[in-house]
Amino acid sequence: MDQQAYLQIFLERWIALVVGVFVGLGLSVAVSASIPPSYQATSTSFLSVQSNTGTLLERSQFALARISSYPELALSSDVLSETISDLGLKESVQQLANSVSATNPPTTVLLQITSSAADPETAAAISNSIAANLADTVSQLENSSSDNRYTVSLELRDRAQTPATPSAPQRGIILGLGALGGLALGLIGAIVWARLDTTVRSSRVARRISGLPVIGELTKPALPFARSRAKNIERTEAALRETQLTIRQANGNELPHVLALVPASRAAASIDTRIGLSESLAKTGRSVVLVEADFDGRISSAAPESASAEGLAEVLSGTRSVVQVAIRSELRSFDLIAPGLPANAPKENVAERNVLSVVRQLVAGFDLAVTQLTSITRPATLELVGPYADGVVVLVRHGRTRAAELAHVLARLRLLEIRPLGIVMTGVPPYRRSDLVADWRPSDFNQIPRSPVRKLQDLALPASPSSPAESEPDMVSIPVDLAAEALPVEATPTETPAGSASPRAHRTSAARKPRSSPNTRSPAPAAARTRNAKRATAAGTESVGQVPKDAPEP
Repeated sequence: MDQQAYLQIFLERWIALVVGVFVGLGLSVAVSASIPPSYQATSTSFLSVQSNTGTLLERSQFALARISSYPELALSSDVLSETISDLGLKESVQQLANSVSATNPPTTVLLQITSSAADPETAAAISNSIAANLADTVSQLENSSSDNRYTVSLELRDRAQTPATPSAPQRGIILGLGALGGLALGLIGAIVWARLDTTVRSSRVARRISGLPVIGELTKPALPFARSRAKNIERTEAALRETQLTIRQANGNELPHVLALVPASRAAASIDTRIGLSESLAKTGRSVVLVEADFDGRISSAAPESASAEGLAEVLSGTRSVVQVAIRSELRSFDLIAPGLPANAPKENVAERNVLSVVRQLVAGFDLAVTQLTSITRPATLELVGPYADGVVVLVRHGRTRAAELAHVLARLRLLEIRPLGIVMTGVPPYRRSDLVADWRPSDFNQIPRSPVRKLQDLALPASPSSPAESEPDMVSIPVDLAAEALPVEATPTETPAGSASPRAHRTSAARKPRSSPNTRSPAPAAARTRNAKRATAAGTESVGQVPKDAPEP
């Protein structure tokens, strides 16, 4: 995986990075709050060497040689015990030694004593007390009455001041480390998320799973508080126009009469998609109707008047017509058919009997009908209406629809013998839009029809009586005598008048049976059928050449 792929993963899953940073900051805040505050105070002492015989250089070298051993002397038990006794501390010598440090800056005769305590005043008092007790100890050790060549004194030059702010915990450093650790955790989480993620996040993934072209990418709707809300609305409208134009091109350069939107997942079943697409189609000057096929489709949030209105349920029940339930509003550029009342939902057999009439009414009354169907929508399901739709589009939600859900919907469409026009991806971030035309193939839009042939034939409107569509089916021309032999007339008490044919011989062509299909044809061997035909022809020839004996002479 190259750097571009990793960058794409981090851009798509930026939420993992944000969550990681916040987790790191939260942990760092918790850690800093659990550490008690500590204050530090530092005192500085100066080593002075006096001599009546030595030069300045000798005194300086003597002071540098002696000062290097004083840091360890400052932490000795004698000095610390005197400090505990002077200040009345409750700490032990070892505990005090752990909170005190003594250092000698290089090439100097200075000694710095730093003490730490939970109270700022105590920290300053400890540092000054250790410096004073160390000065007394040095004076006792270095100055002797028997050798007065050098006089050593450790003078406290800079007393420790009471600190105003705690020295620990260092919250800034802890927060910074927590943020860096959280960012690293977020990067790792984004990579793991990408490895385990099975959702569809690009048009190429959708193409690879389905084998269908992606004919549209609809961007996310604009947020109410976004600064560029107008720009986002314009971008969404442009994507809708592009999608409806692509649907037209995919359908043989003409818009379908019935456009069925099939969401591959619950997240893809957005009301904004079908309303936006209906408005975009209506702006072309066509009469468009949005047919709500689901009682739980949340259409009442966009059209409150449809909450208690009669609609598709009543039409499928046969109690209302499409014209009677269509809702027209000045606020919308398209008509609306509500799902109807759940109490009036038809039985399955009633809906199957009336669905053809409903679709014919939609085709006759509007230029285009848009509906959204799944296998669980009520009162109309995908299995009920889908085969009559001459345009079917699968909706896939970017980053929300899983590959298994898309494969399941496509398998159901194949069982219904429906080939979708393509896939429309919804909720696509603006920076994730791709060039769809570059991924199209010549064979994507040349497989017609999109729905079963029998359903298209059923959908055809009735023709005029003189039209060939109303003509009788082709009949087999059967000779009269062959028919008489094949279907012998039962003996009757009355005698047929001379010169008149049998009633069966005068059967009209309308009463004859149509040509049998290959599935219902007799399984007799071809040779037997040929022999029967020859025998019947010979019998017919004989009957034509003979004259009945009792026939009157001309």
